[in-house]
Amino acid sequence: MVPEPALLPEPADVPPPAPEPVDVPPPADGAPVPEDGSYGTPTAWTADWFYQEVNGYCGPSSIAQVVSEYTGLNITDPQQLVDRALELGLFPNNDPSMGMTSADMEILMEDQGVPCHLESSSMQDLEAKLSEGYGVIAMVDSGEIWYPGTETYEDDTPDHALVVAGIDENRGVVILSDPGNPDGNQFEISIDEFDNAWADSDHEMLVADDTDPDLADSTSVDPGLAALAPKLWALIPLT
Repeated sequence: MVPEPALLPEPADVPPPAPEPVDVPPPADGAPVPEDGSYGTPTAWTADWFYQEVNGYCGPSSIAQVVSEYTGLNITDPQQLVDRALELGLFPNNDPSMGMTSADMEILMEDQGVPCHLESSSMQDLEAKLSEGYGVIAMVDSGEIWYPGTETYEDDTPDHALVVAGIDENRGVVILSDPGNPDGNQFEISIDEFDNAWADSDHEMLVADDTDPDLADSTSVDPGLAALAPKLWALIPLT
C-alpha cells in the first residue's frame, strides 16, 4: 500500500533558520570523516533542483534530478517522467496524485538509463556513498523534514522522497535537494532530525549503481575516472 503523498508546504516568506551546530562524534564504522568533515558535493545538485508543485510527484521529481545529474540533461518539469510512469503502470490506480512506491521508483529510474537499487542502510553507509559519488534518494517522513519538532501528530509514515546532496559533520547538518519544498534547494536539517525522518522508512534509499565524479569528495575521485567523459549514461527516449 502506498502512503498518502505529503501535502506540499507553502513557500516561506522568511527562510527557516539554519540548524544549530552540534557536536557529532565520528562514526565507529563506515566512511572515515574527511578532513573538512563533509561528505559529497552538495553544490553539484544546485542546477538539478526544481520545485515539484504537484502533490504525489516527489518520486518522479527526485528521479528527474538524478537523471539530470547523471546524463547532463536539464529536466525542470517532472511531467515527462510522470507520463512515462503512467505508460509503465507505476502509479496505483493509474493516479499520479497517489504517489509511487519505492520499488516502482527503482523501475522508473532504471527505465531512464540510470542503473540503481534499493537498500535499507544507515547514516554511516549513506556518508560513505555520498563521499564516493553515488546519487542517493531517501524515503522519509515529510512532516519530520518540513516541520521538525512541530509536527501536529507523529504518523511515522514515509510519504516523501528527496535527494540527499551531502552531509556536513562539522555543522551537524544534512543538505537536501528536496523537490517538495519551495525552499528545498540546498535545504539543511540537523543530522538527528533527518535520521529520525529517514528511520520511518527503515532507512530505505534508492542508490545509483555507478558513481558520478561530480558528486564525489575531491579526495575520493580517481583521476583516471575523472579524465573520462563526464557523463557516461544516456537517457532512454520516451515513447
